Amino acid sequence: MGVSTHSFRRTALTQMSSAGMPLRVIQEISGHRSLQALQRYLEVSELQLEGRSRL
Repeated sequence: MGVSTHSFRRTALTQMSSAGMPLRVIQEISGHRSLQALQRYLEVSELQLEGRSRL
């Protein structure tokens, strides 16, 4: 199985989001035209989902 630049990009954007960086800032860095397009790139962990259910 090969590793692509796309997978590195997705991982980097997901790590920024997991670290608490605002999505709008990540959008600017990544060059996505909309937050909706950016959110398709981001992976959501089980831990993030559990934290959300407590809110």
